[in-house]
Amino acid sequence: MKNIYFITLFFISSIVQAQDLNILWQNTIGGDDDDRLYTMDKTTDGGFILGGRSLSNISGDKTEDAIGNGDFWVVKVDSNGEIEWQNTIGGTFDDHLYSINQTSDGGYILGGISNSNISGDKTENVMGALDYWIVKINSLGDVEWDNTVGGNGEDYLYSIEQTFDDGYYLGGYSNSNISGDKTENSMGENDIWVVKLNENGIVEWDNTIGGSNYDSIRSLFVTSDGGSILGGTSGSDISGDKTENSIGLSDFWVVKLNPDGLIEWQNTIGGTESDWIESISQTSDGGYIVGGVSESDISGDKTENSNGGFDFWVIKLDNSGTVVWQNTIGGNNIDTLKSICETDDGGFFIAGSSTSDISGDKTENTMGGSDYWVVKLNSLGSIEGQNTIGGNNAEAAYSAVQLNDGSFLLSGFSNSDISGDKTEDSMGEYDYWILKLSATLGLQDILKNVFNLYPNPVQETLNIESQQQLENVKLYNLQGQLIKEVSSNNVDVSQLSAGLYFVKVTVEGKSQTQKFIKK
Repeated sequence: MKNIYFITLFFISSIVQAQDLNILWQNTIGGDDDDRLYTMDKTTDGGFILGGRSLSNISGDKTEDAIGNGDFWVVKVDSNGEIEWQNTIGGTFDDHLYSINQTSDGGYILGGISNSNISGDKTENVMGALDYWIVKINSLGDVEWDNTVGGNGEDYLYSIEQTFDDGYYLGGYSNSNISGDKTENSMGENDIWVVKLNENGIVEWDNTIGGSNYDSIRSLFVTSDGGSILGGTSGSDISGDKTENSIGLSDFWVVKLNPDGLIEWQNTIGGTESDWIESISQTSDGGYIVGGVSESDISGDKTENSNGGFDFWVIKLDNSGTVVWQNTIGGNNIDTLKSICETDDGGFFIAGSSTSDISGDKTENTMGGSDYWVVKLNSLGSIEGQNTIGGNNAEAAYSAVQLNDGSFLLSGFSNSDISGDKTEDSMGEYDYWILKLSATLGLQDILKNVFNLYPNPVQETLNIESQQQLENVKLYNLQGQLIKEVSSNNVDVSQLSAGLYFVKVTVEGKSQTQKFIKK
């Protein structure tokens, strides 16, 4: 693995004292075929557990041949991103791993989908077109047990979480009627299907939740009361469990369950187009942070127009599901949020993908077909910082967690060779790509003695003192908007309103940002 220590300097919109986002290290992990990372968790030893789907045989970092048309691939890395062990787990057909978490015994619980019959690591035949497949492994990656959970149709698991009694909540969608493990008929095209397992993987209860159309969840989180919060999408009007009509083509649908799996409350949130949730979790104040994707303009619950094809849409809810604030974040193309987590300063960290160039909220052009796009919000949802990270081909970020030192681990997959931020060539079609990012986003004077500002505070003319030839000078306001661009060392600021501003100076291709106050 090649480590890279460099600075990507960019503008921060709403904080005065902070640091820039740096890539501290990165690792490209894969074989000679298609390997895609969808899920990740930090581990108690300071390392990380990575999970996804692999088609590669022994090659590159892959130490086992593929078992079927796609297998669970679990990789344990240490705190520096170096591989400690790995395991390829699957049957002879297609198995996708979408959710992984460390368990209270130091092992790991894996949740995904399978259409494999008994073969390889699969101990039960498939019940329908697709089933939930749950695999428990120990701390070294050895399989302890597995359970195929499903009905006679298609059952698609996206999320698994360990419960306070060491059991597990499973969340996804189903179109199965009563059959196999399914105890209720389908209500519509697809329904949310939540299943509770005990610590040995045995089904304790299940609940089919939906209306007369399409309903699904992508994210489930265990709440402080032992119940769960479900985040997904709905196209159903009032019917079945749905208590509100659809607002658009599809809406955010948030459902709170008690520990027995019964609905406590729900909220349909959306605009007139397509909106869906990708990530939900409980926040330290007892409310919830919801992140997803939206193409709706101002309509319904939407308070901002779309910036492009799709945008990040972040909503803060209180403990009863009422909207506290929201923010539509994006550029002029497609931006897809996959993960949002609360940070230790009370803000939020978003990981997703972007094909947008500089536009809307985007401050950097795309490097390839799509890039990782990370955005830091403060506690009120305002952008504090961002970074576009990628190579000359395609990247998709799926997960991010904050570490004890305040830094972040970002993960997804890439098929770029060395280019842009990529320091290793692709090994196959796609590879796992993980990066450790510095503690916070913001401003940092990395380049010493590049320039000084005076007077500061300033009333009429801001002077920029530098021993080097200035290539470009840009002034920004607190909202991140470019308000002036010059190539002079003397900038007329007399027409600016009083307040805090930022000046970004480029010298020999390198940039530095400092703040100034207009009196």
